[in-house]
Amino acid sequence: MPRTFGIEEEFFLVNPQTATLATVPPGLLEHVQGEDLAGATLVPELLGSQVELVSGICTTASDALESLLMGRRKLQEACAGAGLVPVATGTPPFLPVETEISEGQRYEDIQHFVPGIVREHYINGLHIHVHIPDAESGLQAMNVLRPWLPALTAIGANSPVWNGELSGFESWRMVHYRRWSVIGVPPAFDSMDHYQRLRRIMLNSGALLDAGHIGWAVRLSEHNPTIEVRAADEQLTAGESVAIAMLVRALVDTGLAQGRMAKTVEDRLLDLGLWHASKMGMSGPLFDAGTETRLEPEQVLGQLLDYAGEHLANNGDLDFVQNYFARIASVGNGAQRQRASWARGGGPALVQDAQQEFARRNDAGLPHQPVTGW
Repeated sequence: MPRTFGIEEEFFLVNPQTATLATVPPGLLEHVQGEDLAGATLVPELLGSQVELVSGICTTASDALESLLMGRRKLQEACAGAGLVPVATGTPPFLPVETEISEGQRYEDIQHFVPGIVREHYINGLHIHVHIPDAESGLQAMNVLRPWLPALTAIGANSPVWNGELSGFESWRMVHYRRWSVIGVPPAFDSMDHYQRLRRIMLNSGALLDAGHIGWAVRLSEHNPTIEVRAADEQLTAGESVAIAMLVRALVDTGLAQGRMAKTVEDRLLDLGLWHASKMGMSGPLFDAGTETRLEPEQVLGQLLDYAGEHLANNGDLDFVQNYFARIASVGNGAQRQRASWARGGGPALVQDAQQEFARRNDAGLPHQPVTGW
């Protein structure tokens, strides 16, 4: 049976007339939770303008797609009653004058610990959880995923705009996220003892509020038997989120099937690659730390399919991911589409276009569509 997985999506609530952020209305999420969400849940996030959608535990792409689409539609319907729209972007078009955090002791603790970071933490990520049998397998999977993190960031870039202007980056979220103390590409671990020793040192350093602030782009979950991949921005469509999850699962499957630790790539070069992927997205050549050269985006996609294709096929996901790659070639990833929206009409156009994609199930007219669900 294919390895189980889960998906966490983060959204902003926006006033569609002004493209400015809005606070989640009182009772909105409680009302939605009374609906059938196909196993998904909707919960507050750190900032008062954010909502998180958490899928159920999924086995197939169809399971995940149904869960995300149902949650997105119910949130969209609830927001419509308040004159608001949810948008699935890594950053909002504009920042508010004042920052409002959601209720909860943990959120208050975070604001007290790093108020300057929280004040501008207007970023949404896509978090993929993939089941692992034990922590040692998780470390092996983390090591395997390290060289692929820049590629996942480039593919999943969806945050080119920051506070009313183009940032010059396709994933400004990833660059902005680097403000936190433990972030980016994790080190390669040679044993569980190595991991636990480093974790203990970091927690005793005073630079982290708690273990939840170990924010590497791939990390061991503190509460579930999973690894969590946090390389991509939130995606405009549910289908893109699911396709990235299927790709991540196949990368984990491939690495664990090899039965050995992955070849170590120098940390600084991988971190450089992550920064460059944030800069370029799928709009130009990407620095590849493994070959120490720059590769065209289509070469990066080819590498991913060459490495993970067998397990994508075994899981029944090969067509779905190939469809996703064809979609990128046809209409661009989220960042490319957002930049086109911004050029057409600034923030209002960006919000309008993002809202049209928010709960869409199919995109007509795109090439290579063996699997429905976009």
